[in-house]
Amino acid sequence: SSGINAEYGGNTFVSAGYDGVCRVWDKRTKEVEQNFTPSSWQQARRSNLGTHIRCMDVWDDWVVCGGGPNLSLWYLKEDSGIALLDMGESIPSVVKFQQDTIIAGGNNSYIQHWGLSGNLKCKVTTKLEVISDIILSTGAQSMLLAAGAPADVNVFLDAGYLSHTAAFIPGDS
Repeated sequence: SSGINAEYGGNTFVSAGYDGVCRVWDKRTKEVEQNFTPSSWQQARRSNLGTHIRCMDVWDDWVVCGGGPNLSLWYLKEDSGIALLDMGESIPSVVKFQQDTIIAGGNNSYIQHWGLSGNLKCKVTTKLEVISDIILSTGAQSMLLAAGAPADVNVFLDAGYLSHTAAFIPGDS
C-alpha cells in the first residue's frame, strides 16, 4: 500500500495511507507513539468513499488529513479531531498548512482556505477541473501555484484571485 508522511519535530514524523490510520512515529525507537483513525470520527466519516487517507500535512502540533473521510483537523496533544473541513462530495488530493491557514484542493475546480477552528475563509475557483498539487511560496511576494487537469498551472498572487494560467501544450514529436 502507498503512504504519505510528514516531518513533525526533529525525531518524529507522521504517516498515513490506505488503511486509514495516521501514525506518529519516533525515529529513534522506530515505534509508533500515537495513532488515530479519521474515519472513526463520526463527523469525518463518509462510508461510501472508504477510509483511506489520500493527503496530509503537519504544522506544529496540528495534522490535517483526508481522502475517503472528509478533511479533518487533529491536535496531536489532545489526540482528537478538532474541526471538520467540509469539501462536500469532493475527494481531497492535496492539503497544505500555510501557518494557521489550511489550503486544500481535490477532484473539483476549487481551492479552499480554512482557519484552525474549521471556519471556511475563502473558496476560490480555478481553471482546473481537478487539483492534484499546490505549491506555496512565502517571502516578499507570496504565491500559490495549483496544478492538475487539464495540464495547466494556475498562479495566485493573492489568495482569493487567479492571476495567471500557464497552459502546457504538447509539441509535435
